[in-house]
Amino acid sequence: MTELTKVTVNLPTKLLSELKKQAARRNMSMTDTIRRGLEMDLYLSNAENEGSKIMLEKKDNQIVQVIRKY
Repeated sequence: MTELTKVTVNLPTKLLSELKKQAARRNMSMTDTIRRGLEMDLYLSNAENEGSKIMLEKKDNQIVQVIRKY
């Protein structure tokens, strides 16, 4: 089993509200929702660091590049 460590984060009220909505929509805990978001961010960061581009296909089949600035 993976060792877990409890952390505390400070979120803007609006972001916390969106987190709660997302967790409810997916029938997940807020912890699991945050974990999934962090895992996705790490995956995308690693892909970008390897030279990959992140592309998004919109409803109208248009493909756009996602630019993440951090």
